[in-house]
Amino acid sequence: MRKTERTPYSPSLAEEEQARFRSRVESFASRLTLPLSQHALGLLEGEHQSDMSGNGFDFLDLREYQSGDSAQAIDWQASARLSRPIVVNRQKDVISTSWLLLDTGQEMMSVTPSGETALQVASNALRLFALLSLRRSDEISLVLADSGTISRLPFNGGYAKFDTTLRDAVEGRAFAPRDLTALLRYAQKIPRQDGLIVLATDATALTAEQTQLMTQLSQNHALVMVGVSTLNPFDCAWPMLTDSSTGRKMPAFLRDQSLSQELDRRRSALNEALRLQLRRYADTYVSASSSQEMIDTVLKLISTSMKSPRRAQQSLLATAQKGGK
Repeated sequence: MRKTERTPYSPSLAEEEQARFRSRVESFASRLTLPLSQHALGLLEGEHQSDMSGNGFDFLDLREYQSGDSAQAIDWQASARLSRPIVVNRQKDVISTSWLLLDTGQEMMSVTPSGETALQVASNALRLFALLSLRRSDEISLVLADSGTISRLPFNGGYAKFDTTLRDAVEGRAFAPRDLTALLRYAQKIPRQDGLIVLATDATALTAEQTQLMTQLSQNHALVMVGVSTLNPFDCAWPMLTDSSTGRKMPAFLRDQSLSQELDRRRSALNEALRLQLRRYADTYVSASSSQEMIDTVLKLISTSMKSPRRAQQSLLATAQKGGK
């Protein structure tokens, strides 16, 4: 297969990726039902029970367990009385809030292999979670953060308005270096019963101190972390690269295959460590290098979770641990 020449950042290539993403989101939205969105977000947030009296749920009915039902829906007392698995349907009577947190530091202008910037891929990830949340009638709090400011944007409306609000906010922002420590401390102040937190940044952003803060956040909140994989600067397959923070060119002697492979191994190990750390508390880590891969990964994750009673049970146990803190 002939290798085509391409530049690290191609506006036309990025626009093609954005157009394909919008098309897939529109197609997904047309098929997204309320039960599916409730189940999908419920799996990702661990079906967290509210700390308020009554747990914020109204009883609807009981029925026999069917293949594909979540283990979280089983009423174990009713099942014991009737000697067969019984599922309880409940109606949530409180509105959750999905907190969509976006790292808008200037480092997010790094380019991904798809030709998009990390910021574009991260923004599209939040669009996907916003679509699920809005279909479930959740409220949305959109937060943009860098070292200069942390901005919580007021939002009321449907997905089209969210898309416009996010695009205008990102395009009109004066980029400063990132400050994930401040963003994570901000997230820790969000009430635990408020719902799902989605934090989107690049896959190599967290320092050791910030990883500890992220772990503390995961222990007490329903968390999805989105990590965008950017170009490997040592990969000789790409033309000369410029550092997004300093504007300096990558020295030619560093563009070495062994260095490139070592960086890939370190990135892979870091991603796996984050994934395992979040899984301890039934939270989720999503990594992708393009908007297309992001939507594929999220939908595959939801599909796999819905078919896996064991994962649902693990999520329920971890949720109980969080609720007991």
